[in-house]
Amino acid sequence: MKIDVIGSGSAFSKRNNTSSIRIIDCQQNQWLIDCGPTVPRAIWQRSIGVNDIQVIYFTHIHPDHSSGLAALINQWKSFNRTEPLTIFCQAEQQQPLKALVELAVWPETQVCFEIHWQDIADQFEWKHWHIRTANTQHEMANKAIRITADEKTLFYSGDGRPTAASQSLMKDVDMAFQECASFEALSNDSSHGDLPGCERLLVDTGAKALGIYHCFDEAIPSLLQAVRDIPDMFLSRDGLLLDLDDIDLSHHAFDSLSIGQGGKV
Repeated sequence: MKIDVIGSGSAFSKRNNTSSIRIIDCQQNQWLIDCGPTVPRAIWQRSIGVNDIQVIYFTHIHPDHSSGLAALINQWKSFNRTEPLTIFCQAEQQQPLKALVELAVWPETQVCFEIHWQDIADQFEWKHWHIRTANTQHEMANKAIRITADEKTLFYSGDGRPTAASQSLMKDVDMAFQECASFEALSNDSSHGDLPGCERLLVDTGAKALGIYHCFDEAIPSLLQAVRDIPDMFLSRDGLLLDLDDIDLSHHAFDSLSIGQGGKV
């Protein structure tokens, strides 16, 4: 399983793309998780083919996680995508996403490829992937996701403070990405994660590696300094490529990667 960090930034980041990852399995199946406003351009810069991404999974539909859908669908239509697309989202959040698809092709009414809308269940299968989801603590219902495929397991939180259910999804994963807005501890009723909470998560879940992301810009220097002293935790960044079949998860493995531009593990 390979992970391409399309974006790692918070909603209004001036330095990073809005948070999104692309997942590629050993059969070249590809998912995109979340699609905020800066994600389509980052995808185009990678020269990803218009038919390559088979699924978009929306953790929730705050604009920084969903508003790029119109531009992406418009580009795929303009460059003649032919393969069907599956969109996973929460049932009550489907209509605004459908409106973005309508905007993408307006004044026309038809997309040149099939779009299959699927509700997010607590547990489901896709091809040979086994998927579990759970709510985090966020101002809008947000579905964290755990994907098991090719004998590897990935957790991605979307937005929000961890809950007992989302923490359970993180148990013993090979790689976890947890939203961590703040260096300082936030109140227990906050909609966002923080570094002290992420440190506890890493210990309590037994995750082999934990990447923090969706960090407020002003918190990034302090977070970068802090993770150098926390085994198996790293600060995610735009352009980070991870291959879970060939990765060194030892202490400090990610230090230099959190500083530079681009790079592969």
